[in-house]
Amino acid sequence: MLGLSLAIRKYDYTWSYKPVPQATSVPPTPRPTPYLVRRFWGYVHKLLVKFSYHYYCRWNGKQFLGQIHQLPFGLILKWSDGTRLEEALTMQVARAADLPVPRVICYGEHPDTPHAPVSILMTRMPGQVLFEELWDWYLPEQKATIISELKIYLDAIRSWPSPWLPPTRICAISGGSIRSIRVPNKQVGPCQEEKDFNKHLLEPAWRNPNRSLEWYNKQTAQAAELHSKSHRIVFTHGDLTPWNILVHEGHVTAILDWEAAGWYPEYWEFTTAWRYTPTGNWWYEIVKELTGGRYLEERVGDLAVRTLTSDAITGW
Repeated sequence: MLGLSLAIRKYDYTWSYKPVPQATSVPPTPRPTPYLVRRFWGYVHKLLVKFSYHYYCRWNGKQFLGQIHQLPFGLILKWSDGTRLEEALTMQVARAADLPVPRVICYGEHPDTPHAPVSILMTRMPGQVLFEELWDWYLPEQKATIISELKIYLDAIRSWPSPWLPPTRICAISGGSIRSIRVPNKQVGPCQEEKDFNKHLLEPAWRNPNRSLEWYNKQTAQAAELHSKSHRIVFTHGDLTPWNILVHEGHVTAILDWEAAGWYPEYWEFTTAWRYTPTGNWWYEIVKELTGGRYLEERVGDLAVRTLTSDAITGW
């Protein structure tokens, strides 16, 4: 017991994870904790931020990060511009489904900071960010294992039926709007149908006077081709990037940052993962394997939407 007590006080202590999801259906979404309880935890979290800055990081000789606050006992406090109540609820559901997700200890409400209204206290997960140099270091069989595990996790959440009606509804796990840096005003929905979602995406589209009419017509045609198709609505992480995936010894140990999660058109997970990635890049090839070669046409249309609206959506 003494050894465990000393271990969990270490700066780099991490809690264990389950490597393979077991739940075959979406676990029930927990009811949010009462508002006054969230206000209480919000006050406590403010004190924890001060403790992390003035004491804990200095004691351990670590840099203080403005939105991810390091704490003892293998804990992290996330308080960022993108943190919302829906992220905490999604993490709880994903954890209940046995995905490698931090355990939510509590979440606080901050009405005095509307740009960052919620903070989440969670467990620190093991592993390193999946960066290119680490990927190159892995053996082929380890790479195959990581891709296989990612596919298992994505297939699991994509099979979750939405409890919200109609079944074509695009929304967060709470049934409400989705927050994503990929959409106008960083918020969308809930949308009753995919066409409503598409309309919202193209609202800021404009013709750049520095581009030719031929170029504009081509981009418009590619976007229209994407939006003319009907897609299944599936649960989606919404920000699947290498820096949101932790790996250790050839296994996926955590999937982080669920703030943009919700029910989206089926291609959205992968075109979002591709959004910064040129063809042939190492991450492009990983995502292509995850798709089984699908959604390449959707990628073209999605890039066209991005190009037509890039000045309005800085997070693309």
